Amino acid sequence: MSKPRGKTTLSSGSIRLQARSFGILLFCLQAASLFGQNPHLTYGTGATPMALSSDYRALGWNPAHITLSPLLKENWRSAIGGLEVGARLSSNALDRADLWNGLLNDSPEAIDWQSNEWNDWKDLLSNEEIALNVDITTAASAKRWRKWGAAYTSKQHFQAELFFDLKSIELLLQGGAASWFELVVTNLGDTIPNDGDLGGLSLSDVANGIDLNGDAILGNLLADSKLGFSWHRAHTVGLSKEWQLKKFTLHTGVSGRLLLGNGFFQLQQKDGELDAFGAFSNGFNIPSLAEASQPISSQSIRNWGPVGQGWGADFGVALDWNGEIWASAAVTDIGSMEWRGENYSIGNVSIGSWNSPMTSSGNWIDVATVALDPSTWFESAEKEVRRIRNGTTFHVGGGMKLNQYLTLAADGSFDNPELLGNSGTRFGLSFVIQMLPFLRIDGGMSKWGNETIRYPLGLVLSTGKKGFECGMQATDVQGVWEESQPEIGIRACFMRWVW
Repeated sequence: MSKPRGKTTLSSGSIRLQARSFGILLFCLQAASLFGQNPHLTYGTGATPMALSSDYRALGWNPAHITLSPLLKENWRSAIGGLEVGARLSSNALDRADLWNGLLNDSPEAIDWQSNEWNDWKDLLSNEEIALNVDITTAASAKRWRKWGAAYTSKQHFQAELFFDLKSIELLLQGGAASWFELVVTNLGDTIPNDGDLGGLSLSDVANGIDLNGDAILGNLLADSKLGFSWHRAHTVGLSKEWQLKKFTLHTGVSGRLLLGNGFFQLQQKDGELDAFGAFSNGFNIPSLAEASQPISSQSIRNWGPVGQGWGADFGVALDWNGEIWASAAVTDIGSMEWRGENYSIGNVSIGSWNSPMTSSGNWIDVATVALDPSTWFESAEKEVRRIRNGTTFHVGGGMKLNQYLTLAADGSFDNPELLGNSGTRFGLSFVIQMLPFLRIDGGMSKWGNETIRYPLGLVLSTGKKGFECGMQATDVQGVWEESQPEIGIRACFMRWVW
């Protein structure tokens, strides 16, 4: 089978397995030199989340908007939220059907493809990025009195990105049948030469591969790949005050957050050598490679709780004229996190005998556990406490209310593109149409770094100017009709009250 890159059409079974496999890896792997918060999934007005942020939703974007709140009436006093969710899965290689299949299927199917099909998949997925971002707001509130405003949020944040070069993608996809191994051992115990053709065997028939020449060095195979993930929860408190300046109103704000980390992994080139570091809470059920050589101490006891702790701070200002035109600026995510984990030994470790976790039987949780287990990849580790800086980001934006029915806005964010989940730059334009007292339409367009232009679109329902609110928004409405649009993403609000 030989098809043009980006247009490969495989059987439904093959798509399900591979999309699932790489969806699993999204939850398991990502690396970056730094750690970014990436709040791009804020519910509502997704194209300009800073310029149109309000009440507790301003936290992470611009705390000055606690009092500005451009989408709320000036006389609002309280806001509470219970469950707001944002999720985005994107890929430069897979299309929308592949991503959905990877998310919805419960278990992998048997692999029976021929070697030329594997070559097509290697060409398609190598040197391509797959990314996952999830934000869940579990509790939130905001209060305004006179010229002051305060807000609080509790969020779970998960992000992962995956980038494999050709050498590492071949190892993950083909396991013991990869070209790095001179011999292939079957499940029946037969040892056959690996000449690139399995001779009618499927990959499920391969037990492992054997490297005779010692060329399959883990450090060499992963040198050009980026692997890892980050998962933490954040408790954020913000304070804002407005100042009257003749015809203008100045809004100032500051917020701080406590960061508690559940898991972190990074694998990267550092000073010319491959560096791997991981920290996992006990909920992952991942054994420590260093524990056997380390005595029980206060440090190891602490691992029963969060394995990462840190702080963050945001500062912002906004200037508005009569509540109709405003401009804003903010600096967010100043701070760092300290992760208590392990530095894994890579060096010149030879893979030797290898069986890919992708060909393991069982459901996706079982496969994910195998892929996450450091013993799958590394032989030893040492305890280490590592400090990772947050991804400080600069935001600018503004907007205007043309009338009671139409609001326009624009904003941009600038951060470090080397950070996990960050694009480097993000620009957006938004429109908000108040169709009816209980119905609002949010739409626009945005551009993140070198990625394709997105067109978010959503609906917001409310019981009136003050009351219950809910809604849903697609991160890119093109995904509804564009099969090739490589993104699935939604933002949803299930419980929110404003009065």
